[in-house]
Amino acid sequence: MPAPVVIDCDPGVDDAVALLLALASPLLDVRGVTTVAGNVSLADVNRNAAHVLDLAGAPTELPLVSGLAGPIARTSRIRDEPMHGAGGLGGLVPDSPP
Repeated sequence: MPAPVVIDCDPGVDDAVALLLALASPLLDVRGVTTVAGNVSLADVNRNAAHVLDLAGAPTELPLVSGLAGPIARTSRIRDEPMHGAGGLGGLVPDSPP
């Protein structure tokens, strides 16, 4: 029986791949996705997560919930030139929101 999980992520390249793998795994029952700012802004990670869910063919009723725009206990590390390229997906900028 698949394990029910909620995935908390900041979809740049690495978390986008992890999210795709989790959604495709017969061992996991993804019940929702939450996002937090990481290497890119919260707006970017929310857009990236929505595109990954769309790409994976996830059900439209799967919850995607936005979290914090910055760290609770330290200064944000979001850079002017993000580690994972423009928008956090290695320079791949989707044409429009899903």
